[in-house]
Amino acid sequence: MSHVAGKDKNEILESLTKTAQVGSPVHEQQKAAITVRCTEDIETAFVNLEEQLKINSESSDSVARKIYWLNVILALATVVGAVSTVVIAIKT
Repeated sequence: MSHVAGKDKNEILESLTKTAQVGSPVHEQQKAAITVRCTEDIETAFVNLEEQLKINSESSDSVARKIYWLNVILALATVVGAVSTVVIAIKT
């Protein structure tokens, strides 16, 4: 007979406090179930974190590529400006 089936952590904790005999099979089953459910929650959180980090990494790579090309364009614009300044200086 399972005393934790279909219950969430809060329900198990509530019934755990009502269990009079510490160390009884029911009490131990409830403690183990809380540990398992907390571990599952932590695992889920890590999986979600890993997915979010992957998304952020891809976004960061995209921004880095755009900034690279922006720098290339700005460098070319600087060269064009410098050449035109030299040409104007030579003509006058």
